[in-house]
Amino acid sequence: MIPTPAEAYEQYLVPAIFEPWATKVLRAHPPKPGSRVLDVACGTGIAARSTAALVGGTGRVDGVDADEAMLAVARRAHAHDGARLAWHHASALELPFEAGRFDAVLCFEGLQFFADRALAVREVRRVLRPGGMFLGTVWGPLAENPAYEALAVGLRRLVSDDAARLAPFTLTDAGEIRTLVRGGRFTEVSVTLERLSIAAPSAELLVEWVAAGAPTVRHNLARLPESQRREFMDLVTTRLARYGTEAGLSVPSARNVIVAR
Repeated sequence: MIPTPAEAYEQYLVPAIFEPWATKVLRAHPPKPGSRVLDVACGTGIAARSTAALVGGTGRVDGVDADEAMLAVARRAHAHDGARLAWHHASALELPFEAGRFDAVLCFEGLQFFADRALAVREVRRVLRPGGMFLGTVWGPLAENPAYEALAVGLRRLVSDDAARLAPFTLTDAGEIRTLVRGGRFTEVSVTLERLSIAAPSAELLVEWVAAGAPTVRHNLARLPESQRREFMDLVTTRLARYGTEAGLSVPSARNVIVAR
């Protein structure tokens, strides 16, 4: 059975990319045991589940996402260490919680997708208690993420310039991010570019994983005739060859990590 995009996201992209990044960021900025934490744009729930292990049985984690298919996958996962964990189908632009409810709010790889980013940040500020932490990530520049840069180069060459404008990379400038968050009435704002390697058995599998979890990329590749799909794969493989290891690939990636209060 072919997995849905949400299932493919959880099966392939979470272990390869999103879980390692969630682990890295939460290890550096862990919510305290017993905290109430909100995960905005939670997707299939990896950051929420990782946070549940940190806040424990006296804490609570709520995940919010506008994509019901992602939440359906999240609901099949289990809370860690007895923490209470709940999922909500709602917009980041109108969070269904009262003001000051949470000790921390997470938003990992969501801010760049919101139709009104400034409103989303204000909503985060509204539901945080005074002094609470906003912890977020957005991708760094495409040039700092060679796996996705290789995809963009191939899409530009064989599909179109529009196809190469990857949505996750529409908010990568640290200064722009800092201004956006400060505009949401946060007074202490740090935006730091952090790095982590992505592991994959091969360039071919990495492309398959990304395409399976990203319908737009999958659609654009499916439009190509077989000869051009092979050309695309050869191009990506050649660009990523320098990152080869005995186990496959170890490709650098970079994200802007936001810490604000």
